[in-house]
Amino acid sequence: MLKRLFSLGAATMAAMVSGCGDGPATVAGTWRSPAAWSSMIYATSQGPMLIEVHGDPFGQNAADFRAQLAQAMTNQIMGRATAFTADPALAPQPRYRVVLAFNAPDNADVRHLCEGRVATAATPSEKLTVLGAFCDGGTLLASVRGWVVKVDGPGDRRFRQLIAQVVRDLFGNPS
Repeated sequence: MLKRLFSLGAATMAAMVSGCGDGPATVAGTWRSPAAWSSMIYATSQGPMLIEVHGDPFGQNAADFRAQLAQAMTNQIMGRATAFTADPALAPQPRYRVVLAFNAPDNADVRHLCEGRVATAATPSEKLTVLGAFCDGGTLLASVRGWVVKVDGPGDRRFRQLIAQVVRDLFGNPS
C-alpha cells in the first residue's frame, strides 16, 4: 500500500513538473534599487510609463508589437493602476522607462539596456527569451530575465503571462 502511495505521488509530481518545461518563467535580478517602487509611482502618477523594445521575436510590424506589449503590461502591478506606452510623447516622465530586449545573448549585461547598448538575435527561435530593465536615465533600478517556449505571437496567452510576470518582477511590491 505504501509503495503504491509513493508511486502515485511520484507520478503526480512528474506530471506537475513536466507542465513547467515550456514556461513562462522569470527570474528577478539579484539587486533592486530601494528607489524602484517610489520611482515607478512617480513615473506613472501622471500618465503611462515609456517602454523601449529591442528585438523582433515574431517578425511582425514593430509598431504593432510595441503597442501589444504596452497593452499586455498595463495594470499588471498588484495594487497599482499603471499604464505603459511605446510613444515617448505620451510618457510624462520619459527618463523612467522599461527596456525589453527579446532574444538577447545569454551573457548580455542588463546594465547595458539602460545605457542603450542592446544586442538581440536576428532570427526567431522556438524559445523566446526576454531581458528587462527598469531604468532612470542610464541608471538601472531593477532587472528581470524570462523565457517561454512554443508561443504563436504577442496575443498568445502564455506570452502575455510572461510579460505580466516580467512587470511584476521588475517592480515587486512596496516593501
